[in-house]
Amino acid sequence: MLFTNYQETLDHYGIYCARYIYNIDESGVRIGCSTGEIIVVPTEVKELYTASPENRKSLTIIEAICTDKTPPPPPVIICPGEKIMESWIHENLTGVEVITVLPTGYTNENITLAWLDHFIKHIEAGPDKHWHMLLVDGHITHWQDDFIIKCHENHIIPFEFLSHLTHVLQPLNVGVFVPGSITTSKPSIML
Repeated sequence: MLFTNYQETLDHYGIYCARYIYNIDESGVRIGCSTGEIIVVPTEVKELYTASPENRKSLTIIEAICTDKTPPPPPVIICPGEKIMESWIHENLTGVEVITVLPTGYTNENITLAWLDHFIKHIEAGPDKHWHMLLVDGHITHWQDDFIIKCHENHIIPFEFLSHLTHVLQPLNVGVFVPGSITTSKPSIML
């Protein structure tokens, strides 16, 4: 049923080229955790306790990719805190990324709307432009009235994945945000 609805939506809005289909996702990134760590302990140690991942700071990256592999719009990075510290910014950032702060480091409706403005600008969407499809998960911010209205005003159709299948269907979940994956689309941030 999902794939039938997907195809019907594409047909209804005349979306026949991959360059008009994008996927958005948010991902939490723990700060200060290197990938591929190996822990060596003596054989007589039967139990090992490590600090909980919840004890570490994390930030959120909101990223979009296009299905035709065009370069992605720059990400929005949400850091926990009250203000952005210059020491957080790594020299390999290009300057087009949006870096913002919230006490929690998680997204909210205002950040998602700011991301949508950023997205519209970078894909050159608008009321007189070709329709785009935006593949989204069930995150509550994707279904707020302001988000839906702004999407439609700019010829963007949000299309939701089935809620319990995003881990296998959503391109950003299966490709970019896979734990341990190496991509060029994620910026480096030092905190």
